[in-house]
Amino acid sequence: MKKTIDKQVNIDGVKIRPFLRWAGGKQRIVNFLLPFVPNKNIFKNYYEPFLGGGALFFTIQPKNALISDINSELIYCYQQVKKDPESVFCFLRKYARNDSPVFFYKVRAMPVHDMAPQDRAARFIYLNKAAFNGIYRVNKTGDFNVPYGPSFNGPAIPSKEVLMLGAKCLRKAKILAGDFEEILADASADDFVYLDPPYPPRSDTAFFTHYSADRFGWEEQVRVAKMFSELSSRGCLVMLSNAYQKKIVNLYEQFHIFRLNVIRWLGSNGDRFKVREIVVTNYNPAEVT
Repeated sequence: MKKTIDKQVNIDGVKIRPFLRWAGGKQRIVNFLLPFVPNKNIFKNYYEPFLGGGALFFTIQPKNALISDINSELIYCYQQVKKDPESVFCFLRKYARNDSPVFFYKVRAMPVHDMAPQDRAARFIYLNKAAFNGIYRVNKTGDFNVPYGPSFNGPAIPSKEVLMLGAKCLRKAKILAGDFEEILADASADDFVYLDPPYPPRSDTAFFTHYSADRFGWEEQVRVAKMFSELSSRGCLVMLSNAYQKKIVNLYEQFHIFRLNVIRWLGSNGDRFKVREIVVTNYNPAEVT
């Protein structure tokens, strides 16, 4: 089976491509988000507590950032790429060369805590690229349980150049694993906070919130809305992405709400569905971009 390497590195040495796929990631719509992002010259620090694939972070490349996610394996991967991208790539290339259904399930079952740090990060990237649809889903005990996603060309692992550029951007950031409320405790006036929580269920039975062992349900959506208001009262510049649903819109009715002219397809088990997007800000984008 032929192995492929993703060679789309950057645009004019400026835009850095995320090296992970993530359900709900913003890579394909990041250009629709940029008109709402404040100019880097008017905010001090950048916070992104639902990092996922990090599309917006890698695009705007803030000078001072605190990026985080509740998924500790995701964050561990970013930390190791930041520290030693060359070693991560060496391990990753070995995983890609041995790719097969049998090998994938063997790697998926590996205990990670005794692995070398860079090997553990490479394992995460390989599973991310070789699993069905690039989904990251865990069971209630926190074990990764997505099946193998066969590809004619094999998993499209990121190139060494992509990891090196990603590491260069990550070195400007503090990278932590944790709950968004803890991460945002020190955000203050003139900081920019981007909130991109998992989207709410489209129905009572069809949804995907399994990014970590702690499920992200409606109570968490309400917590995010309360944090949005609190950050606004501190004087932060706050921007949020979410699904265009009436109950979500109602949570942010006192702020600026923009409906994006874009439709995305999301899915977790082969069941794909349309999602319309909104952006919420506590500022007038025309005045800060």
